[in-house]
Amino acid sequence: MTSTATLGSYPTGRRDELAIMKDLLQNMYQPTRLTHMLYKTNLSHGQLRKYLKTLVQIGLIEEQEHPFRSFNITSKGRSFMQIVAAHPSGSFAPKIAPQEKA
Repeated sequence: MTSTATLGSYPTGRRDELAIMKDLLQNMYQPTRLTHMLYKTNLSHGQLRKYLKTLVQIGLIEEQEHPFRSFNITSKGRSFMQIVAAHPSGSFAPKIAPQEKA
């Protein structure tokens, strides 16, 4: 089984929500149609609609109707991508050193 460039390398074969949102945003620097996003991100139609709705609500993408119905990343979405790129591990939780046993 091989992975595609848009999916990245996920050792477990599953992506978390942040990875899915990152994959979606990476494909929206140019206006992108819904069908193209389905193929590029390997999501079902229902999953894609859920994530698009969330991304629109938080202002990371915008929907446009002309010249065709598509989605585009916003300046807020670009800023989000810069933050995510600065944390390649994808983990934003603080690292806590293990405690020694008494």
